[in-house]
Amino acid sequence: MRTPLITGLILLMSLLHPVTAHSSDTLFEAMGARLGHMKAVAHYKFIHQRPIEDLSREAIVIANAERAGRAKGLPAAPTRQFFATQITAAKAIQHYWFEQWLANPPPPNPPSLTEDIRPKLLRLGDEIMRTLTSPVDHRARQSFLNRTQTEGLPEALQNQLFDELYSLSTFGKNLQRIKAAGVLKVGTTLDYPPFSRGTLDNPSGIDITLAKNLGDTLGVDVVFVQTSWPSLTQDFTDRAFDLAISGVSITSSRAALGLFSTPYHVGGKTPIGRCLDQDQFKDFAAIDQPDTRAVFNPGGTNERFARQYLKHAELITFPDNRFIFQELLAGRADVMFTDEIEVALKTQQHSLLCALLPGQRLTHQEKAIWLHKDDALKQHIDAWLQTILSDGSLKILFDDALGRSDAGPILR
Repeated sequence: MRTPLITGLILLMSLLHPVTAHSSDTLFEAMGARLGHMKAVAHYKFIHQRPIEDLSREAIVIANAERAGRAKGLPAAPTRQFFATQITAAKAIQHYWFEQWLANPPPPNPPSLTEDIRPKLLRLGDEIMRTLTSPVDHRARQSFLNRTQTEGLPEALQNQLFDELYSLSTFGKNLQRIKAAGVLKVGTTLDYPPFSRGTLDNPSGIDITLAKNLGDTLGVDVVFVQTSWPSLTQDFTDRAFDLAISGVSITSSRAALGLFSTPYHVGGKTPIGRCLDQDQFKDFAAIDQPDTRAVFNPGGTNERFARQYLKHAELITFPDNRFIFQELLAGRADVMFTDEIEVALKTQQHSLLCALLPGQRLTHQEKAIWLHKDDALKQHIDAWLQTILSDGSLKILFDDALGRSDAGPILR
């Protein structure tokens, strides 16, 4: 049982440190309340035979929102998109109720749209705009869905609203944070030459050079964070690093979690094996046979390719990509499907290894920088990539890594 003294202390602490709602909760609740009023809006329109859609008024609402957002430092395009989607959600709810009432009409005395409903919507709109400047945590999706759940609102549209809200509220925030901290954290596997190799104390490779150069353009130090292909997605989701530059291929599952820069390398999967087996493996069908041992490293696109396309060959998982080619050289595996750039490098390094289907690209893959959703940071990265693509320094970096040329300066 609490004594009066303890109760008094608790009351005093609550007065000194009042519990306030998190800004995201306030924002979600305001959005949910606004959507909740759409049944009353539909009621008024249904009884008075007004159309659900009013494009001229919608344009005014969006223009006003963009103007108010600009005053708060919010970017124009994401602001327009966010409020346009709110309008789409509102109309979806109204259409839902119109359909319900075709068979069972509502009472004939709806609340006034101009005197009752619209003032409430305006107050909620102000509350939404006031709290938009605080970043929304990507882990708050379920909280958002709970607070904005409204009869007649499809869940897909709810998720779209959250995605656009997250993009809008975090626009530029990652870039600002990185510059303020003076540190760019870069995820790398260090097992995928020529993109990355070595150790955290002594990393090297194309992407290591690119990361350092990107850090220079941002005016920050670069700190490399060790990741792996099996843990890459989880590490990204946990924000163990700001971005990943490690020969990362663009995939739909990764794109759903973040953004990709402009691609800086295009290639595809092709098989590598022992040169003495070239005559045996003349095409893909000859490779995909029960007596062929196909090895791959887990967690990345090499594994995805093997499991998707090899229907008959024996599949062998080898955990360490740094030493996987020794399995071919030692005769413990016959073939590996990997990116053609890695095949080019390994056949140059090992005279006993050859491209089994030289010149044949079996898939189309693009390498890019994988970053958390922040359009401002993406714009900076894309502009930087365009510069090094245009001036030829990126080509020189790749040529040097593959031993094709030593002419010209390398990025520093």
